[in-house]
Amino acid sequence: MPEHFYGIRHHGPGSARAVLRALDEQRPDVLLIEGPPEADELVRWVTDERLEPPVALLGYAADDPRQAAYWPFAVFSPEWQAMRWAGAHRVPVRFFDLPYAYRLSHDEEAKRPERPADPIGELARAAGYDDPERWWEDMIEHRGAPAFEAIGEAMAAIRAEAEEDPEDLVREAYMRGVLREVRRSHDNVAVICGAWHVPALTAKVTAAHDTALLKGRKKTKVTFTWVPWTYGRLASWQGYGAGVRSPGWYHHLFTAPGEVVTRWLVAAAGVLRDEGVPTSSAHIIEAVRLTEALATLRGRPLAGLAELTEATRAVLCDGDELRVELIGRRLVVSERLGEIPDDMPAVPLARDLAAQQRSLRLKAEALERALDLDLRREIDLSRSRLLHRMRLLGIPWGEPLGGVGARGRSARSGGCAGCRSSRWRWWRRAATARPWPARPPPRSPRPPAPPRRWPR
Repeated sequence: MPEHFYGIRHHGPGSARAVLRALDEQRPDVLLIEGPPEADELVRWVTDERLEPPVALLGYAADDPRQAAYWPFAVFSPEWQAMRWAGAHRVPVRFFDLPYAYRLSHDEEAKRPERPADPIGELARAAGYDDPERWWEDMIEHRGAPAFEAIGEAMAAIRAEAEEDPEDLVREAYMRGVLREVRRSHDNVAVICGAWHVPALTAKVTAAHDTALLKGRKKTKVTFTWVPWTYGRLASWQGYGAGVRSPGWYHHLFTAPGEVVTRWLVAAAGVLRDEGVPTSSAHIIEAVRLTEALATLRGRPLAGLAELTEATRAVLCDGDELRVELIGRRLVVSERLGEIPDDMPAVPLARDLAAQQRSLRLKAEALERALDLDLRREIDLSRSRLLHRMRLLGIPWGEPLGGVGARGRSARSGGCAGCRSSRWRWWRRAATARPWPARPPPRSPRPPAPPRRWPR
């Protein structure tokens, strides 16, 4: 059986479902996935139930861990589901992108033409949509039919009109080399990669041409491991292959067993109730009706996030944008934080920090919360020391809000002579590094604003 190319949208739940159906039908002998080959040995961890997405592959230079990059995965990422499928069916998996070791040794700052910022946006505009996310939902998420060939043809048309990115050409040359190698030992091959690369991988190019493109690249020694990730970080990286605006919504689309609209509005009502906002079943019923009516008027196959947001604003939130923002933060983006096994390989510094967090009971969270420390207690004094050390290292996991001195006077500096207590705003946020292959490098997001509350 010939090889099959599955061009996907990174972090697309529709692509993830289509990939699973296609793999069940094809039953390949080997699975090639776009990703760093140095992480092949880490694929086995995907079947470990203690590795709970969102997580990311972390690659860094062995002699300088400051040079690092992340490859994030959510439960709705097609690559993650493909690896899970391969583990369940005992099918070998290989990452076949350009090794990160080559990338580190290359001058990333050299000027080069950019690929289109968002190929999905190009297709959406061609179809008359002003919102790429809405086009993707209508064409892929809500229809449920595989569209690999159609998307591949569309990408070929876009690439024919766009100036090629030299870095993409090098990556694709390496991918074709791996394909030639795998074809010698396997007949039934499945290839999962960003749809942008499919036209280049199916093109007839000689091995000599690809070898010339790769010539002169030097390797840097690199190390890889899995690290926890958050949906907030996934949403902050915009651009092709980097992130999605609404990971919480995509998580819901992928995991909800049915009644997607109703279950979403029930969850939205729960967020408001937790904040003391009275929200009844009648509110939910009316919001469902309004959502479905809006989708019908707009000719959409099913209601999407836009219709749900408008119905939520009108019915559940009474037009209050503060409540809409709260639901956006808690549900649309979501505060989900991934987990990794305790025995996961990690750099010594990270292991030491994790051990200190466990001993001090400073649980890693995506939420922000106030942390009141009584400095007369040994554990709280140790917590304060750790948070201050992290701040000195430029890792703002906690922000001092003030302390109370022996005479009851407040100190806003986060510490004072004679202070008996200290108050911190604490959150766990992933360290900043460059995603792969997003460009340009993202700016580190500011710590999330504390949730505003309404009178109960």
